[in-house]
Amino acid sequence: MEGKSRGLCLIINNRIFHKLNERKGTDIDSFNLRCLFEGLGFSVLPEKKDQTVRQMTEELQSFATRPDHGDCSVVVILSHGTWRNGDEVYGVCGEPEGGDTLNFNSVLEMFGKQKAPALKNKPKLFIVQACRGSKTDFGVSRDKPDSGFNDKETSHLKPMTALSVAQDESDAQPVVLPMKEKDPDLGDSIVCRSTMPGYKSWRNEVRGSWFIQSLIEVFMNNAHRDNILELLTEVNCLVARRYQALGAKQMPVFESSLIKAMYFNPAAEE
Repeated sequence: MEGKSRGLCLIINNRIFHKLNERKGTDIDSFNLRCLFEGLGFSVLPEKKDQTVRQMTEELQSFATRPDHGDCSVVVILSHGTWRNGDEVYGVCGEPEGGDTLNFNSVLEMFGKQKAPALKNKPKLFIVQACRGSKTDFGVSRDKPDSGFNDKETSHLKPMTALSVAQDESDAQPVVLPMKEKDPDLGDSIVCRSTMPGYKSWRNEVRGSWFIQSLIEVFMNNAHRDNILELLTEVNCLVARRYQALGAKQMPVFESSLIKAMYFNPAAEE
């Protein structure tokens, strides 16, 4: 990212719920994230605090359609969550207003090229600190040093030809479209989540969540050098190695639809 204005950052921070436990420690996560992204050159909008599902939806739609986005956008959601039809994030009401949960796939759709034209072909970073179920990861014994992972040789693989592409099939019902160059509507995103599907996410009442603590530490130390995938891999390692509570562990996960490397490079700007 080379523009003078790196972009906008939206933080949704749900702490007090009508029917769920208070998320103590989330305010320190929100404050530290604001400091982090301001330091990386982003304009961080005023925090959206204790939102219902309807309010979250409206804020996200409004943010996605803004015309003044820079090189990149950042969306942070700090809330309770669960796993039903994919990732579901709770609003503070728990049920009536706008439904009891926000499906995260619907969030990604808000930031597609058609609905968010100012973000077309620009990287979009989503950070989600929320449970994704009720299971607890109790870990396994670490009985030997990690072994390195060597990339397998891929020189024997042939490039895909036009014929091989035409033979690809989908498990869904086929849709016949005119042969015209297009880009996927939902690309250019990276979603980093605090835990694996189905599992709990842990938070310290004083220091904040394990995931956000680690993300801030890694980004502050290495964002001048490493790309986003390298940074998030380091975050995964830090959470996996450093934290444990009541015998429980936690494993963050991220998924990327970026088509080129993304660097923050805050030191490069004069």
